Amino acid sequence: MIQRVVGESKLGSVCRLKVRSGEAVAVATGSMVPPGADSIAIVEETERLADDKVAVQKPTNKGQSISRRGEDIALGQVVLAKGRRLRPEDIGVLRALGVPKVHLVRQPRIAIASTGNELANAINKNDEATVVDTNRPILSAMIQTMSAQPVDLGIVKDNAPRITAALKKGLRIADAVLVTAGSSVGPRDLVPRCVSRLGKPGMLAHGIAMRPGMPVGLAVIQGKPVVSLPGFPVSAMVAFRVFVRPLIAKLAGAPETPDPTVKAVLRGRVSGGRGLRTFVRVKVRREQEGLVAEPLRSQRSSALTSMVNANGIVTVPENQSGYETGEVVDVSLIGDL
Repeated sequence: MIQRVVGESKLGSVCRLKVRSGEAVAVATGSMVPPGADSIAIVEETERLADDKVAVQKPTNKGQSISRRGEDIALGQVVLAKGRRLRPEDIGVLRALGVPKVHLVRQPRIAIASTGNELANAINKNDEATVVDTNRPILSAMIQTMSAQPVDLGIVKDNAPRITAALKKGLRIADAVLVTAGSSVGPRDLVPRCVSRLGKPGMLAHGIAMRPGMPVGLAVIQGKPVVSLPGFPVSAMVAFRVFVRPLIAKLAGAPETPDPTVKAVLRGRVSGGRGLRTFVRVKVRREQEGLVAEPLRSQRSSALTSMVNANGIVTVPENQSGYETGEVVDVSLIGDL
């Protein structure tokens, strides 16, 4: 098919040409399609001839290679819903729509304190009784993945006045407070008592039917949530995923983003606890027959490397004794496959 070329549509310029039957216009990618043109032939399927003519080597269909108004975003369409956590592409579409400002929710501020006379911020080779506090940096990083702002209250000794002072400071400067350790029922587990003395309603629940993470305490003071997490790092991390992640999402006015879930064949038996919801760390990998999940040998709450080496968690309901080798189970992914 031979067409007569009557002009060119350039990027950044308004094309005022009108195309009639038997005519064509050279259109740069992304430029305006002139009135009268109803399809575009890609340049690779054309040949320029003498006397301003072009040979179209393949037939085109009406509307081919033309983007029309409203094709991407229709009139009245909701593009970004309230409560959405903005991604880079969202910023781009706002700019494309000419929206200079949007109303945002301030990042929730989450205060974190670790309690314990044995804790230190770094290894002390001269003091074998010292334990490095890993909970605060772990929880700070987990909070940041939620687009929230961690506020470090530091290490607090096992002393009721000091714990109380740290809690008061956290309530004053943050939207929620996390306290690790000191949440069990021993004589030096002071956190629940200190929390309840700060105001009403105080501690709402202390002790959750879950493993790991049983000593968790949930409280509200001055209208702000306080979560007492276990001292063992794995317990603290699991409890954070169960309780703190939805809390931060609520404070941010956004829906919680659940972990992706896959089905995998168990490569070992996993046990639950009677009346306890049990979270079992597993390593998920691809094999020829599909995804398999191998329970990690150590499930101790103090074994931090069990979380480092795991990329999935199998949840055993409280009314079930466990899952057998070879069963297909749901695995919540906490890392890359």
